[in-house]
Amino acid sequence: MKLFITKASKIKDLQEKFTAVYPFLKIEFYTHPHEKNQLSVRKDRISPQKVISKIGRYSKADQINIDGNRTVAEVEHEFYEKFGIAMQVSRRTRNVWIETSLTDNRTLEMQNKQGEESSISLADM
Repeated sequence: MKLFITKASKIKDLQEKFTAVYPFLKIEFYTHPHEKNQLSVRKDRISPQKVISKIGRYSKADQINIDGNRTVAEVEHEFYEKFGIAMQVSRRTRNVWIETSLTDNRTLEMQNKQGEESSISLADM
């Protein structure tokens, strides 16, 4: 699966496409990447209404590989390298979203499955 990014792509478009593939994960974007095992700085978050080509270092249309076997760290790193915008994946855990900073070495599929299991266990309560 690929996320295609064009000059006109808005942050919210990428978020919707990503969550359509991984319903228990979401992505947010920041002006600066977080340090290893640290949370992103909320004041650096980029509005979902922003157009990708107006932030970071957009130079041409490109794509990001979001196959389930890729780790969160790989996807976040690829996005930053190509566009100069920090991406942060969060996982749904019960009724809250938790940044995956401490588990960035897990694959997208593993993260999504963990979010799903957490949501199912909550429904069983």
